[in-house]
Order: sequence, then structure tokens, then C-alpha cells
Amino acid sequence: MENQDIAPVDILAFSPHPDDVELGCGGSLILAVDSGLRVAVADLTAGEMSSRGTPTRRAGEAQAAARQLGLSARLSLDLPDTKIGADPAHRQAVIQCIQETRPRLVLAPYWEDRHPDHRAASVLIREACFYAGVAKMGQGPPHRPEQLVYYMIHSPFDPSFIIDVTPVWERRMAAVLVYQSQFQPVEKGPETALSRPDFLRALEARAIWFGAMVGVTYGEPFFSIGPLSLKKFPVVGAPINPSSLLPAYRAMG
Repeated sequence: MENQDIAPVDILAFSPHPDDVELGCGGSLILAVDSGLRVAVADLTAGEMSSRGTPTRRAGEAQAAARQLGLSARLSLDLPDTKIGADPAHRQAVIQCIQETRPRLVLAPYWEDRHPDHRAASVLIREACFYAGVAKMGQGPPHRPEQLVYYMIHSPFDPSFIIDVTPVWERRMAAVLVYQSQFQPVEKGPETALSRPDFLRALEARAIWFGAMVGVTYGEPFFSIGPLSLKKFPVVGAPINPSSLLPAYRAMG
């Protein structure tokens, strides 16, 4: 793993391939960085089996996207693309990453997804979050994240919460568009579902849909297996936004 001496971070987001995190939760990561949190992304693979681009180019795009997101670090675990979780050593690599970065919150792709790597990564990360806290597992001091939360890549789910990313939407999309090898139809290479213009329109439509659920322009959905702990009702003590007094789209149904 690169950058092994990284200081502890507040949030560690795992990305099966470079660009998955940007597609699923890039706006929320930008908001976290803007609030003063240390955020890192760990790419499980280099995306070397992608129909478009090369591993070298994807690596450059990933680092450029890291600058757009404001990350403290972007790590690469060098697991084999299309074979995530096929070897027990893969879980050990994720455990080591968690023990070295010591995040309070881990973000993983939701386990139901059309891409087999995304599904496998979700299971792998959940297991590693548990085993990273076992003293005899891994090579570093044990560390179990306080919370594991799932973000959406392809398949929809009923979210536990939605983060309003409206203020950083343009910055979020700038991080996505850094991956020209994947999302630009004029690039050389076979046409894929991602390279078609409709894909980016669908990405925006999804954010509009989930934003409408909570009465904002753009939203990113997340899922938590267990209940989330709050110290007070979420609206108590918060500034009143007149627009929040209007019913959200779901409430109007």
C-alpha cells in the first residue's frame, strides 16, 4: 500500500475502482473536507481491466480527482481488478489499511450492485472493519471504526440518510469529469455505458431525485445497517431554513 505512514484520518472511503467514490459520494467527501475533517480514499484496484483507458492514465486521473476532493491522501491497495475478494490476502490488505489510517468512519459501496467487484468489495470491507479491531489480526495496533456506512454506485436503495451536496455540486462533478478516459465519448476506445452522455445525465437525475426526498436540489444517499446515534433531535438548535418548512417531495406523494 502506498503512503503507509499516513496520519490517522476521520473518514476513509474505499473505492473498488478509481472513480467509484467520486460517482457515489464525492460531494459528501468535499463537504467533510471543507468542515475540517481529514479524509482519505483507498482504491482497491487500479481499474486495469477497464474497457477504456490504461492503469497509468487512471492513476493520474485519480490523483487529479484527489486534489479536486481535497483529500489528505489517496491510497492504492493494488488488488486485482475483476477478482476482488478472490484471495484471503485481499482482506488482510484492507485490514492493514484500516489499522494504519485508523478512521472513525468507513465508507463502502452498497452490497447490491450490478458490478461483481462492487458487491465483493462491500463484503470484504465489512469483514475487514470487524477484524481490524481484533488484536491478533493484521500487523498494526487493532482499530475498529466507529461506523460503517454504505454509498450508492449503481443499484438504488432506500437510504438511511441523505446529505445535501447542493453547495458543492459543481466541484463534485468536476472531480468526476477528471476521468476523461471513462466519461468522455470523444476519447479513443469502445463505447461503454459510462462513456455515453446519458450516463452523466442519469447521475444528475439521481442526485435530483434523492435531493427532492429531503427538499434540496442535489442529494447523496447513504445506508447504515444499524441505527445512527444522535445526542438530540436533528432540528433542535439548528438554524431555521425557510425552505425546510416546505414539504419534501416524498411527503407530498
